[in-house]
Order: sequence, then C-alpha cells, then structure tokens
Amino acid sequence: MGRRKIKMEQVQDTNTKQVTFSKRRLGLFKKASELATLCNAEVGIVVFSPGNKPYSFGKPSFDSIAERYNNDSEDSDSCETSGASRGNRARQEKKICKRLNSIIEEAEEEKKRSEKLQNWLESAGEERFNKPIEELTLEELNEFEAKMKKMHGGIQGNINQMQASSSLMFLSQINN
Repeated sequence: MGRRKIKMEQVQDTNTKQVTFSKRRLGLFKKASELATLCNAEVGIVVFSPGNKPYSFGKPSFDSIAERYNNDSEDSDSCETSGASRGNRARQEKKICKRLNSIIEEAEEEKKRSEKLQNWLESAGEERFNKPIEELTLEELNEFEAKMKKMHGGIQGNINQMQASSSLMFLSQINN
C-alpha cells in the first residue's frame, strides 16, 4: 500500500494541524537545502506555526540572507549606495550610477554651451547672413558653411550624449 492522496484544504483539527505543519516544515526546509546545494543559491525561509512560533532556515545562515535582502532593498531605492561595498553587483551599480551622473552633467553643460553658441550666432552674424544666399560672397559662404558644420557637430555630439545617457539609464533600471 502506497501513499494516499490528501486533499488540499485547511486542516481543522488542531492536533492534526500541528503534526502536518511539523512534517511539511521539515520537507520545505529539506527542499530549500537541496536548492541551495544544487544551485549554489542563498536561501532564507521563515514560517510561523499555528501557535505563532517562528521557525527559520537559511543557507549559509538566515541572518546573512536577511541582512543582504535588507541592504539590496535599501540600495534599489536610490542610485547611490552607502556604507561598505556589498559585492560585485553593488560596485557595478555604483560605477554605472557615477558614469550616468557624469554624462548627465556633461549633457547639461553641452546644452548650456549650445544655447550660448546659438545666441552668439543669432546676434553676431545675423546681419551678414540675413540676405539671400545668392548675394553672399565666397568668403561669407565658406564662413557660413564652417559655422553650419560646427553647429552640426555640436548637435551630433548632443545626440550621442543623449543616446549614451539613455542607454546607461536603461541599464541602471535593469540592474535595479
């Protein structure tokens, strides 16, 4: 005679409930231990008995798992980590956040520089380049072309900065 199938429903008898809890708890902890061993995973489980008594299992230890969980939760709330380094992932996230912040600062500086150049272009050469292009001299056309190429290069630089910034923001969101 083999095992008989048990319906999945709440056990009503308190003695039976306690026995079932004890057996299932041991089975759960055994499965968690196997998972940790086979996959080299860090596992932590807390269960409360019907009498409100807590039981915990952790591999390597429940305290280290709980501390790591709390630290990871705090780190994901902001881009900047505090305290000592918490492993390779935390170092990578910190590095990405620093790079992202520097790119954002560079983009803001470039935007200010672009606005400054735009104002300068509008005020400095406006009278010369206001006339139809056919009326410009060869020297003025060459100067106009050089300014347009310079402006195009600045715009292309801004585009590259924005693409890099958005890529880093995307990576940091994936890591969090």
